Amino acid sequence: MRRLVFAVLAALPAACSAPDYTPVRDWARTASLAADFPAGRLPPPVSEDVREGALAMREALATYLAALGRMADDGVLPYPENPFVELAPQAGRAGTGGEQPVAALGAVLRRATRQNWRAPQLRGAIGETDPSVQALVQALTAAIGRNADPNEPPVIAAARAQYSAIIVRIGEDHALLRARATDITDEDVVELVRAAEDRLRRAMLALPRPSIPAAGPAP
Repeated sequence: MRRLVFAVLAALPAACSAPDYTPVRDWARTASLAADFPAGRLPPPVSEDVREGALAMREALATYLAALGRMADDGVLPYPENPFVELAPQAGRAGTGGEQPVAALGAVLRRATRQNWRAPQLRGAIGETDPSVQALVQALTAAIGRNADPNEPPVIAAARAQYSAIIVRIGEDHALLRARATDITDEDVVELVRAAEDRLRRAMLALPRPSIPAAGPAP
């Protein structure tokens, strides 16, 4: 019994000093929701290939960000196989270079699951995935612009620009996490991450909401 008590007491300092990645978790979850803007609210496509490619890239980015939030919460990832095997070639249909970063992020999620990456591996995961995240952001925003109709109404063009700006912001925020990975739990960095999460939340709420058709007469 005495040995057990000593073992518990010895473990207490380590438990108390465990890093708190809650701000990263909150940012990642908000970023995932913002990236996963419902397709029905986006402007209609000009090209089916570009539309399908953009949707695949959007799904991959949102899934990766959700996984990052789960890892920050010390959760286990559910991807024993690459979850983007089908999404990668679909992303390539847009012709903006999205196939490679989608495939790379899927490979990391597979390895993270098999090696049981959790909160202690968060900083390394952010550093490893950032080049692919930046490439994916660039490919997705290019697809959003390529899919635009030059004659579309200004309100639709504005909605497209709003969503594209959110994707760019996600890339910038992720680059910040990578740059400050070594001191990501310091007070000044925590404030930066929380401010980034607040900006994303506000930008997401500012996106146009879908119109609800009026109810027809009862049959």
